[in-house]
Amino acid sequence: MKPFIFVLALLFLILQYKLWFQSDGLWRVQRLKQAIVKQNQENLKLSQQNETLVAETKDLKIGKAALEAHARNDLNMIKPNELFYLIVDKDKKNKSN
Repeated sequence: MKPFIFVLALLFLILQYKLWFQSDGLWRVQRLKQAIVKQNQENLKLSQQNETLVAETKDLKIGKAALEAHARNDLNMIKPNELFYLIVDKDKKNKSN
């Protein structure tokens, strides 16, 4: 009976070693779970950015207000018969010289 218990104990220790210390053991599982959580957070962030871009694209295709705002802000365009005033800050002008 003693050799049988010894063999079982040895088998148990070998399985415990594999469970804790080999490359596909519990440590790797824990690291993979952390990586999954991090990737899910990144996916959520990117999905929110995608939703924002889709909404902006729809607005640009359908509405003229967003297109006009883009033209005014990014391209510095003005409407016909509209006056454009550029206010220059003297402090910024003096610092650039």
